[in-house]
Amino acid sequence: MSDSRSEAAKKAWRTRHSATYKASKSEKASKEALRAWCKANGWKVLFFEGDSGSPRTGIVDAIMARIMPNDADAVEVEFVQLKSGKGGLTATEIARMKQALDKVAEGWLLAAFDGQMIHFLPEIPARSK
Repeated sequence: MSDSRSEAAKKAWRTRHSATYKASKSEKASKEALRAWCKANGWKVLFFEGDSGSPRTGIVDAIMARIMPNDADAVEVEFVQLKSGKGGLTATEIARMKQALDKVAEGWLLAAFDGQMIHFLPEIPARSK
């Protein structure tokens, strides 16, 4: 019995000290810190991640948005690349973030719910898989 406990303890130690485990914990802590900061400072945050919760591969990890303080019809949007742990910022990443701004597609949309389904004006195409 003690051998299986010892093996389980060794396996748990290896897991907690693996780079993947540390990166996952660091990423989770960074997201929570950004969420808390946004809440305290009047921003909404949207994280881009896969269905499994894993981060996507693009340069933009999140978007922060808020209604401008002195203009209720204006929206301020910031792109965020979330760094955590020992991850440093590179010049290439800065350039990619700036390029991401040039690729923004903006528009307007009205969403109306009729009690059964949602309708959009102008109509938007469904996402192709």
